[in-house]
Amino acid sequence: MERQISLINNEDFDSLDKSKKSKIYFLAMQDLKSNPLNRIYEKEDSKEDLDELIESIKETGLQQPLTVSKSDEGYVLLSGHRRMKALTHLFKQGIEVRYNGLILAEDNVPVIIQYVCKTKEEQFRALVASNCYRHLSKETNRKLIAEAIKIYNKQLSSGKTGSGRIRDNIAKIANVSGRSVQRYVDFGKKGEPVKMKEEKKEALSSSEQILKKLDSMIRTISSIELDDYGNLDRKIIREKLRQLSFLLSEKQ
Repeated sequence: MERQISLINNEDFDSLDKSKKSKIYFLAMQDLKSNPLNRIYEKEDSKEDLDELIESIKETGLQQPLTVSKSDEGYVLLSGHRRMKALTHLFKQGIEVRYNGLILAEDNVPVIIQYVCKTKEEQFRALVASNCYRHLSKETNRKLIAEAIKIYNKQLSSGKTGSGRIRDNIAKIANVSGRSVQRYVDFGKKGEPVKMKEEKKEALSSSEQILKKLDSMIRTISSIELDDYGNLDRKIIREKLRQLSFLLSEKQ
């Protein structure tokens, strides 16, 4: 059930920006659904980031409401997946959390309903718009473009693609540069569905190759249990290890 913010449930209501007063609601966390497309952004957030956010909310309170879209499926998170995790952790620990003077609870968290989405395409566009502030890795850009291609191809099959270059239409959906799209997309023939280029593995540098081999050697040596071998084998293994030790000392 939506409860628009009011003087009754928030002592510091007047300190809120006027433009936000009509947009902030308090909803139960169980009514908020994680956006499945948020998996695209998840690798941008580390455990250290989450721990830091938990400490920040514990000390200074929740600074920003969660942002959601409203659809037939209910309320879907657009911005605030980490805040949601942090709040869940703090509530489970029984730690008091405040927002603008109000004590929060699992059935009483502030949200802004930013969009009303009727389709998955609208949901994706809303999620992208809500994360436009992020500096994204190449891997995340690639995932965004892959999702945008699905939308573009769907538009293509229904004859609803926009005018202009294909790459620019896809870039607009994913909110990335046209150059990024050019890098990752195989456009094929005009009028046919586009697809992602096969990802090429970058060749390892000579130092990376050496380090990879050394890591493999360390794992092998660490797993050796000499008692598992006969006398002759143990003697050979020890000799090889002595040779390796000598070579390493010579390289220093």
